[in-house]
Amino acid sequence: MITFTISDFFSKKFENESTNILLSNKQYFSENAVLDYLTQLQSIPLCDYVSFRVENPINDDIKSRDITQLSSIEDCTTNICKVIRELNNPGLSLTEIAIALHADNNYKDNNVALTKYGENQVKTASQLGLAVYRNELWYLSAVGYVFSNTKDNVQNKFLALNLLRDPFYSNVIVSLIKGDTYLKDFMGILSESTQKRRASSCLRVLNYFFNQCEIEGISLHNLIR
Repeated sequence: MITFTISDFFSKKFENESTNILLSNKQYFSENAVLDYLTQLQSIPLCDYVSFRVENPINDDIKSRDITQLSSIEDCTTNICKVIRELNNPGLSLTEIAIALHADNNYKDNNVALTKYGENQVKTASQLGLAVYRNELWYLSAVGYVFSNTKDNVQNKFLALNLLRDPFYSNVIVSLIKGDTYLKDFMGILSESTQKRRASSCLRVLNYFFNQCEIEGISLHNLIR
C-alpha cells in the first residue's frame, strides 16, 4: 500500500495521475486506490495541513474566477458527483450538467439559465477538486468519481483540505489564523455589488473548513463580511 504525505496532497500528483487514467484508460483506474488516498488524508490532523500552508503560502494573484459564485452547495458537491457518475462520466456541457441536476426544473427550456446554473455549479466543483475541464466538456475527477462512495467525514475533510490549495480560500484561512479578517479584503478585484453577491457563496464553501476546525479543535479569529 502506498503511503501518502501532506506534500503529496498539496502537489496533487496522485489525483492528477488518477484522473488521467480515469478519463483515458478507465480499465486501469483503481477506485480502491483513490478511496485509500482519501482515507489517509482524513487521518492526518488538520493542523498539520494548516501549518504547511502558513509556512508555504500561495502567492498567486486572486482572479475573479477564484471567488466562488454558486446556487446550491449540494449541487456543487454530492449531487454533481452522484448524477455524473450515474451517467458514467461521459463528458458534459454546462446545459447538460444543469439538466442532469434539475431535470424537472421550471427553467429546463431556458438555455441561458441552464448554462449559467451549470457553469456556477461545475466551476465550484472544479475549485473543490471534484471536476475537471477537458476538450470543452466537464468530467468528474478521480476524487469526484469516488466521492459518493465515501463517508461523510471523509467527504467533509477533503473539501476542507482542498480550500488550502486554492489561491483565494487559502489566503483567507491563513489570515484567519493570524487575526480577525475582512472577507472583502480578498475580493478587491470585484465591484462592490458583485462582492455582496458572492460573499454568501464564499461563506458556504468556507463552512467546510470552519466545521472541520470545530471537529478538530482548531481556533480561528473572526471572519467579517
